[in-house]
Amino acid sequence: MGWPLVGNMLFFLQSFKDGNLGSFFSYFVTRFREGGMYKAFMFGKPSIIITKVEISRKIFMDDENYDRGMPNYILKILGQAQVGGFTREESKSLHRMTTLIKSDISLLSNYFDFSKEIVKNSFEKLVALEEPIDVLLAIKRQAFEVLMRILIGDGVDNDMVNVLFEETIYLFHGCHGLPFNIPGSAYNRGLKARRAMAKIYQYILDERKVMIGKNKTREKSNILLDMMLNTQDGDGGFNDEKIIAMLVSYTFAGFESVALVASTAIMYLEKHPHFLDKAKEEQEDIVKRRSSPNEGLNFHEIKEMKYLSNVINESLRIATAKTIFFREARNTININGYTIPKGWRFLSFSWNYHMDPRTYVRPKEFNPSRWDDLKTKPASFLPFGSWPQNVSRCQFG
Repeated sequence: MGWPLVGNMLFFLQSFKDGNLGSFFSYFVTRFREGGMYKAFMFGKPSIIITKVEISRKIFMDDENYDRGMPNYILKILGQAQVGGFTREESKSLHRMTTLIKSDISLLSNYFDFSKEIVKNSFEKLVALEEPIDVLLAIKRQAFEVLMRILIGDGVDNDMVNVLFEETIYLFHGCHGLPFNIPGSAYNRGLKARRAMAKIYQYILDERKVMIGKNKTREKSNILLDMMLNTQDGDGGFNDEKIIAMLVSYTFAGFESVALVASTAIMYLEKHPHFLDKAKEEQEDIVKRRSSPNEGLNFHEIKEMKYLSNVINESLRIATAKTIFFREARNTININGYTIPKGWRFLSFSWNYHMDPRTYVRPKEFNPSRWDDLKTKPASFLPFGSWPQNVSRCQFG
């Protein structure tokens, strides 16, 4: 199970940093053969690493026998540990809210409209500077502004949004480093970032309550903060601390992956001009079909872009290949002939599915055309970690 205390984490973190998780899994397969389940010590607990999708489906679709299993240090830095976590009913309530955001076509169209304006205005400002652009940072900022509109609306002071963005970057680094809470460490700075974010969200929440009090009645709102506040009208609603914990969690999970996927697409299209030309041809054909040349891009046109969808899927497959899924055994269980003690953690990685040569020919190559007639197996493509329990990334992505 690796070295004392750190277990297999040092090798894992190095492989993760290098972008080559394949070397990490090859170690287990070479040493213990290809069984699909491997004992390790990861994230501070005895764990089972799962590399086969069939076994993952059994575990990650079973809410009766397995808990979420998120490492305690991550729950702490996100503020969920401090509020006692979330009950099943609270999790279901959050799921209903985010499902509404995902499934309402008029909402999605509205999100598309303001997202388009945010991206357009951002790039116009960057181009006007006439200096090199950090593409990933620029897209992170754009994705963050879109996320803020969905989470808290557009009436929040821009300086607060800027601080939230800066602190979220520290929070992200804290979650992805070793959990040593000592001065100067990324984790320690991440904890401070979460406290700063909580103060800002508390201020916004208090201000929103004052506005609601003045209006006397609540209009229906599709802003997530307002939807969570509405639960306080009845029994079992979210208290302020849990609302803030969820806002911090959604902020953490809701924009980084989007920016990574977008920048990945830009990088590969620049490397492979023939793919870019094919995508541009599709765009030009759509523009030609418009009734007026002055019409702007709309949500329905996006749905017509079949090749662009291929580019996005291929970028998702590659960019999100390092996603980690956690579960934890509620009781001692038997799976595939092995007895797993209560409290052991199960880890599954999208790398094993997104980079599986049995599904994707030459998986490390960027090839959008593979999606023209690709028939993926269930759970062989998990963009943004789209198991049912990973709502935050999937919906906002």
